[in-house]
Amino acid sequence: MGAIQTVDCHPTLSRIRIVMVNTTLPANIGAAARAMKTMGLSNLTLVDPKTFPSPDATALAAGAANILDNVTIVPTLEEAIADCTLVFGTSARSRTIPWPLLDVRSATKLAIEETTNGDIAIVFGREDRGLTNEELAQAQFHLTIPVNEEYGVLNVAAAIQVVCYELRMNALLQQETSVEKNKIGNGSTEQQMPLIGHMQWDEPLADQAMMQQFYPHLESMLADIDFIDPKNPRLLPLRLRRLFGRVRLDRMEYNLLRGIFGRVQALSKGTWPPISMQSSAAPSGKNDE
Repeated sequence: MGAIQTVDCHPTLSRIRIVMVNTTLPANIGAAARAMKTMGLSNLTLVDPKTFPSPDATALAAGAANILDNVTIVPTLEEAIADCTLVFGTSARSRTIPWPLLDVRSATKLAIEETTNGDIAIVFGREDRGLTNEELAQAQFHLTIPVNEEYGVLNVAAAIQVVCYELRMNALLQQETSVEKNKIGNGSTEQQMPLIGHMQWDEPLADQAMMQQFYPHLESMLADIDFIDPKNPRLLPLRLRRLFGRVRLDRMEYNLLRGIFGRVQALSKGTWPPISMQSSAAPSGKNDE
């Protein structure tokens, strides 16, 4: 089927990363690459694939072998998303803790809007069981495809095709809207502050590598003040991840909170204020009269 493309949305789509976790069948990797190239995406990351490279992947990729040639392979999901500012985890199942859940159209619209802030990852799980709760907890939003309730079986490569199509449609719409705005504004392309949702923001967002340091620090601080039992934290760490994932810290806020955590830990251990400050603040014992 032919298609007419009047607007180049590659710069936007180049900020979107498709992540496949522990994929078992190499044919699914090839089919995913083909789905991506058809819709103009090129960044594919594989987390600990069972078999890759593989002739099956190359065969199913058809004319998209260049995506497989440039694929990034990493051992952990944390490494795959470390430099991303927003992560979507695909999920078709209800979880222990309700997470912010978006259908594919709403999620891809948000993803395209957020490319101005940095790279975006959309994470797909294993063929037989999807993503674990721990993996889903690393995403700010969960993405779902509203399939037929009587037969909700969707192959991972087919799911990637649906998501990539929606990404392309939203990217095209955004570019067309931008072109129209520039025409109205006499061609002005003045750089705007980054958007968080629909708000202008003046600081870059904390990326996932920073948040992967943030959560252990938060939990260790709460353990130091006996707010949680590190041996049995129950669901509190997950709820905190959901909270801060929804808030979306910028880098100044991130550094502020890390500083607060450190100060609370020092106070709880009796190491604040340091001796140097204690001696300088100590009264002389003399009357100035």
